[in-house]
Amino acid sequence: MWQWSRPPGSFGCADLQPAPEPGGVSLAQRTVRNTGMLFAARTGSRLLVFGAFLIQQHTLGATRYGEFGVVVVLSNLASIVGDGGLQIVYLREGSRRPARLEAYLSVVLGAKIPLLLGSLLTLAAMLALTSGPSLFYLLLPAFGLLAFTSVANVLRSTFYATGDMRYEAFETLSEGAILLVGTLAAAALHLGLPAYLLAYAASYLFTCVYAVIIISRRYFRPRIRFHFPASRRLLTMGLPFALVFLLNTVYFKIDVVILEALRGPTEVGYYQAGYKFLEGLSFIPQTVMNAVFPALSVLHLGQLAALRSAYTVTIKLLTAIAVPAAVALAFGAGPLMALLRVYPESGPAVRILALALVFLFVNNTFVFGLGAMNRQRDSVVLSILSIAVNVTLNLIMIPLFPRATGYLACSWATVITEVFLLVAGYWMVRRQLQQLPWGREVLPVLVSGALMVGVMAVLSAQNVFWVAALGGAAYVGSLWVTGAISPEEVRMARRSLRSAVEEPADG
Repeated sequence: MWQWSRPPGSFGCADLQPAPEPGGVSLAQRTVRNTGMLFAARTGSRLLVFGAFLIQQHTLGATRYGEFGVVVVLSNLASIVGDGGLQIVYLREGSRRPARLEAYLSVVLGAKIPLLLGSLLTLAAMLALTSGPSLFYLLLPAFGLLAFTSVANVLRSTFYATGDMRYEAFETLSEGAILLVGTLAAAALHLGLPAYLLAYAASYLFTCVYAVIIISRRYFRPRIRFHFPASRRLLTMGLPFALVFLLNTVYFKIDVVILEALRGPTEVGYYQAGYKFLEGLSFIPQTVMNAVFPALSVLHLGQLAALRSAYTVTIKLLTAIAVPAAVALAFGAGPLMALLRVYPESGPAVRILALALVFLFVNNTFVFGLGAMNRQRDSVVLSILSIAVNVTLNLIMIPLFPRATGYLACSWATVITEVFLLVAGYWMVRRQLQQLPWGREVLPVLVSGALMVGVMAVLSAQNVFWVAALGGAAYVGSLWVTGAISPEEVRMARRSLRSAVEEPADG
């Protein structure tokens, strides 16, 4: 609860209540509808982004692509300073008190200005310490990417908080298209690494401009407000989130820094190219949880049974999506690398990382779930433990692997750490929900996945893409037969999709 005194026109967070549902649409239906809409948009966007990746790795080569990956990692780390946890606080509190969105956003934007200056200094220091002068010329384009991404994420959170995903879907697709066009131009004109970073920055700059226009027309005119007491309270609430996101970013990216230090940028290029397939699918749990998070935040206000049910269904949904993706990726890594002209050395890494996919999908629910339940400290503990495990594994395993294969050690370390995170995260969330009976919900999904593995193994001598299609059909049929997807869940999805189609264009 906010503690500072409020002048006229200011805001607070007392007496939080669930937001009313427009047009009689239930919270569950709206969540399913938004998830479906975002999933479709982000699938299209990711395909565009993946096209940009293929151009980057083919044009730059393994060594320079490795250098590009290191700079992006450092930019991601420095971006935590520029965010300060404000984006997730704005989303959570805005979801609970939609009437105060304008006041929240104005203070958050004002607080971001000094934070972004701090992120610039942080990025400069990290570039100097890790790469010396060799990559320091990329400081300004990397900071442009960092700054535009940070502001865009806050602005787009307005659409999540209001439950209006049409605009988010459009800007997501536009981001991917702008990135692909910018990458094609950089490759065709041989503009070098700064141009590739600026292509990313341009895509997020578009989101900033577009979001400001839509928010101004639909809700209110975004303003920048410097209000120290309000900013301090927001940052106090956001710091645990910032720490969690910093730790998560370190967890997902520290292996790149370690690998670069121990084996050089070429192996980083192989690893980053292989990891792109895992990263390319990671948008799925992030999309689902971004759409579900406002609902979980509201349900936490007093509906424990409903919160437990929503969380369990979310885990089942993510598992049902992850299992066939993991199986298909593991079986088809080699032919896929050849078809897409990705470094063949990345194929073994993709097969290993496919094992981590199911764990990664489920583990995404823990940070969001604990945040929705106001348990950011548990998320911090979970992240610290995961980093400790991951760093230890990489420092031990990379030197043990032969030269030019250290990136495979990173891949195995990722799998082992994800397994640890699953066990520890489940225990923490279960404590808050008192019980979490998702085992019996997920079992039919795992049985269906085992059937898919069997089909693909028996037919492994045939064309892997046709075999994957047959295995996928067997998997979907098994889901229906085993009752993994209930008729009520199907009906809810249909109602939600129908409401999305029938919704007037002007809302």
